[in-house]
This record gives sequence, structure tokens and C-alpha cells, in this order.
Amino acid sequence: MAPDVFGCVAAYVRDVCGEGPVCVHVDDARECQIKRHPDYAKFRSRALAARAARKPSQLWESMVAMGRMSDARGDNKWRMIVVDCLTHFLRTRSWSISRDFHCDLRDVRSDMFEAALDVWEETAKGVPPREVPTLMVKAAINAAYRRANVHECDSSTGDVEDLLIFEEAVVDSVLKASSIVHDANPRDPAVIEQIRGERTGALWQMYGLSEVVNGYHEDLRAGRRRGLQGALVTEAMLARTWVAGGSYYYYTSDLYPKFVALPAAAEALGIAKSAAYKMVRAGSFPCLTMRMGSGIQVPTKALMQSLSIADIVVHVDDVENGAAHAGGK
Repeated sequence: MAPDVFGCVAAYVRDVCGEGPVCVHVDDARECQIKRHPDYAKFRSRALAARAARKPSQLWESMVAMGRMSDARGDNKWRMIVVDCLTHFLRTRSWSISRDFHCDLRDVRSDMFEAALDVWEETAKGVPPREVPTLMVKAAINAAYRRANVHECDSSTGDVEDLLIFEEAVVDSVLKASSIVHDANPRDPAVIEQIRGERTGALWQMYGLSEVVNGYHEDLRAGRRRGLQGALVTEAMLARTWVAGGSYYYYTSDLYPKFVALPAAAEALGIAKSAAYKMVRAGSFPCLTMRMGSGIQVPTKALMQSLSIADIVVHVDDVENGAAHAGGK
């Protein structure tokens, strides 16, 4: 069987780089002052580890900058290296979307590839290199969900950086839908809802947020928080007669801070800080802003909407089941 687009990109990059040294500083290792360079396999491993660390990476900034320089001379080598390294973070998500919504995996990955390259072109000017990989991954995942005609994506946690992290595919996800829901129709709304909640719980467990989430759940069960009321109950909720309490549904945004400082919101949107303040004064900032004291704040829900991050509804039982599964219980 012929490889899909991810496989084609990998083969192309391996062919272009060969077995020789890879230099992200000047491209040609023979002209670089740094004398030791890894081959592509080792270089890619370093790039993946740097991105998985969820911290600012000079390596990725250099990769994007080198890609821009290569574009200027009509060479797409480094652009494809960036894409090849990012596909590692898209494989799990592409596979789960294909399986859960009966989409052809090749089509899903083709849409992801095209969306990522569109972002590469759109961010050629005015966007810092460090922002480009995250924007590419986000666009790729959104494109895959559009292929599946699904407008709700798995995402949750407490600040802007984590909102973006949860939009990226989780490397070697600890939770597959089939690991908890057996012999079920993945198109059944009740099953989709259960899977969504369990995945959310697994992700919260992975990022060390279980204590915060469990405290919120205790408040719901004790009546200290209201949860969702009957007017918001959906057909899927009514079909799930085994869950403990219809009032224990809640929006994932209920666990986020209510507001985000303008500089953080601007960074998430790929907007320079100085430009963000100018846009606020001109009334052109892409989401609602509010002045609080001497600072400007952005409502988190408005930011989520601008980032196309769905404010999903989950049930405490599903979230806790997913967290327990991820924790090995």
C-alpha cells in the first residue's frame, strides 16, 4: 500500500537530508562554526523532545527561521522538515478522528497537511517563529475535525498555554476510546459524550490537574456548585441513565480562570504585544476585552471562541473514569 501524505513527507525529508549532518544554523554543516552536527534521525529526536517539553525552544525557532530562508531561495527542505517533525504530534489525533467518525485516514491526514502548509504561508510575515508550529498544529487538527463534521474538540485546563497544548495531539495518548468503551457504536451521541469526558479526565490526569478537578467535583456533589440545570440537558444525557446525577454535568471552561491578561491572550492568538494594545484602542482586537483597574483583560470564553476551542460539556463520572484509567487504576 502506498504511504499516506505523512509517510510521503517523511520519505522526502529522509531523501533530501540523506545520512549526512543536519545544520540548523547555516544549513551547510561545512560552513558552520559549530563542528559537530547530528544526522537527521538524531536531529528529529531532539526536535520532538524539545516540543514535548512544552517550553520555549530555540531549536524550533531556528527551524522555522531556516525554513523562511529556504523559502526565499525557492527551497522547501526546511519547511518539510518542520512539517515532518510536527506530524509526530498529529498521528494519534488523525487516527482517532478517522476511527471514531469513520473518515478515511488518508483524507484526514491530507487535510491536516494542507492546513498546516496554509498556516506556514499565512504566517510568513508578522508572526514570531516561535508561534508558527503551534498555529500549524492547531489548524491541522481543526481541519481534521471539519473533515469529520465535528465541531467539538477535546480541550481543557487552566491557562492560555495549556489551552493550546490540549489542542495539539497528545503523543502516544494514554487513552483510546476502545480501551474503556467496548462493542459500542462510536456514532452514538451518548457514547461520543462518554468518550469525550473520559479523554478529558485522562488529559487532566496527565497534566497533574486531578486534585483541582476532584475538588470541583466534590463541590458539585455537595451542592456548593450548581452544574448544568435541566433546561440544558440533551438527548444524549437523557439516554445515559446509568450516570449518577444529571446535575453533575459542567462546562470544561468552569475550571479555567474567568479572565486572561491581554499579553497572554495576544500571544495565544499570534499577535505581538504592542500590536494587541493598538488593536484594542482601535477596537479591532479579535475578541472581547475589558479594562480592569490599570490592565486589560480578555474573558477566557471569548478567547476560546477566537481560538476555535470548543467549551465542551462533560460529566463527573466520565472525567473520573478517564483519570482513573490514565492513572492505571
